[in-house]
Amino acid sequence: MKLKLNFIFVCLFFSCSSWSIPTEYSATYSVKLKQADGLLTTKLSKQGELYSYEMITQATGIWKVISSGSVIERSTFKIEDSILKTEEYYLIDNIRRKPRESKAIFSWSTNNVSGFYKDREFKIDLDKNTLSRIILQLQIMHAKERQIEMNSFSVLDRDELKNIIIIKEENIKEANVPYGKYKAIKISHQTKDSERINSLWLAPELNFIPIKLTQTENGKTNFEANLTQLNY
Repeated sequence: MKLKLNFIFVCLFFSCSSWSIPTEYSATYSVKLKQADGLLTTKLSKQGELYSYEMITQATGIWKVISSGSVIERSTFKIEDSILKTEEYYLIDNIRRKPRESKAIFSWSTNNVSGFYKDREFKIDLDKNTLSRIILQLQIMHAKERQIEMNSFSVLDRDELKNIIIIKEENIKEANVPYGKYKAIKISHQTKDSERINSLWLAPELNFIPIKLTQTENGKTNFEANLTQLNY
């Protein structure tokens, strides 16, 4: 049985001139994907002007016997003209029966992103608002903290650009996760022409780091992650 763990973190694009999210932090989430259990860890670090963000997903419990691999995503970016500008993106997916790899280089001097996904090479035109998909979480955190709103954006997912639409935002008086109870801002969004709705619960008290992540389709929850540990 294959354990498929796909995380779509969707966000707003523009940010203010200063970076207010913690320069470095790590967060751990317990994951539920239908009947499968997992663990998601994220880490943001900085060296000079270059930031690095990493997400690692692993199966846990009985599902670890079935699928002992992991999904590793890494992306680097800089902050220029108040925008998070992706430099590189890497994917190593060993959870599937057929492992997948991907690499993308964002060339801002020529305004294109090129690389490969599995055995397919690609080269796509980009504009100043194009991001890799895992940097999206950081952008939404920063944009929401600065109260800057956008209705849609594009993101590189696999070997194509996808149009993401913000569909709903609501205030949650109290959200209970293993890490504690917090007020949260729930932002929901979806890819154009998709039935899947992705939601992030951002906790202002925690620098807008998500305490909960979900994906629903036709009213059913396919994926849920809850914060269990946070370190600055």
